[in-house]
Amino acid sequence: MVTRDAGIQIIRSSRTGSGRATYDYVDHLDSQIGLIAGDDLNPQKARILLMLSLTQKNINEKVIQKNFQMY
Repeated sequence: MVTRDAGIQIIRSSRTGSGRATYDYVDHLDSQIGLIAGDDLNPQKARILLMLSLTQKNINEKVIQKNFQMY
């Protein structure tokens, strides 16, 4: 994928009133493609958490996913 190769992080989240975008819920697509599951955050909050995560040094998708699971 061109975007993943360029270092662009892609967060998967839900805009519904309730529901979660859990990591590798279906067919392990998150780990295969390199997506980050937004868990129970809506897209707006997921964007803010991603911006905060990207301020850390030595960041990679596993660290960002851990941040999304923690917060």
